[in-house]
Amino acid sequence: MLPTNYDSIAAERPSLAPILRDIAAWARSHADWGLIDPRVLSKDLLHVDPVRLSAALDALVDAGVLQQVFMVALPPTGYLAYGRYHSVDEIPDRVYDRSERLVDTADADIVAVLTAPE
Repeated sequence: MLPTNYDSIAAERPSLAPILRDIAAWARSHADWGLIDPRVLSKDLLHVDPVRLSAALDALVDAGVLQQVFMVALPPTGYLAYGRYHSVDEIPDRVYDRSERLVDTADADIVAVLTAPE
């Protein structure tokens, strides 16, 4: 489950407070996801400037509230394959898609997502 109380970061970074509230609300409404995919978040929060959204996400990672991990986005859909990696160097050459077929990661995108710290 994602943390959704970002009040301490909002107090430290008041210029990001409205965006942090938006991210917290988004995380509560997507509680079953267990991660924040910035590609989806930016589409859902179209009213937020992407640079400021990125700054808010960086602030959450810097504060240790969230951690960045990497996942493989499967072609052509962009769905995320199973497996979270702490470094891009950990990503194997092939991963399973949702149909349990092996997909070459050289043909896929690597996406940074945010999760609760381990």
